[in-house]
Amino acid sequence: MKFRVRSQREFTAGLIFFCIGSVWLAGSLDHRIGSATAMGPGYFPMAVSLILAGLGIASVVRSVTIADADVLDPWPLAAFVFVLGGVVGFGLLLESAGLIAAAAVLILLSCWSRLQARPGETLLLTVALIALVAGIFVSGLGMPVDLY
Repeated sequence: MKFRVRSQREFTAGLIFFCIGSVWLAGSLDHRIGSATAMGPGYFPMAVSLILAGLGIASVVRSVTIADADVLDPWPLAAFVFVLGGVVGFGLLLESAGLIAAAAVLILLSCWSRLQARPGETLLLTVALIALVAGIFVSGLGMPVDLY
């Protein structure tokens, strides 16, 4: 019997779900599992990882049995690099430069293509999100994070 993937999107999503669920399952086994009546700290992560891996397997099976064939579109590498760079920049700048600068780097790099097309709108969005984040996390929740 020949294995033929008809939906590359379903197949790829299934593999990603299965891999994440498997890695999470391996991590949850480091903690005590317990039982359904006396759950340990590893019980919930194990249950969620098994559900995620099961959904991944179901998606892979569905990708073979689905009637509609589709092809996975090319992946926008530049968008991935800018979003990842924003997250890394946020992590590196949070303690040294403060929340305002770190959040600005995160938002502006993540919205890079929008910044090129609509700079005014993107800068307004950046200021509004920074004010919202500072208001919620620093003022509202009292998180010990320097603003600048």
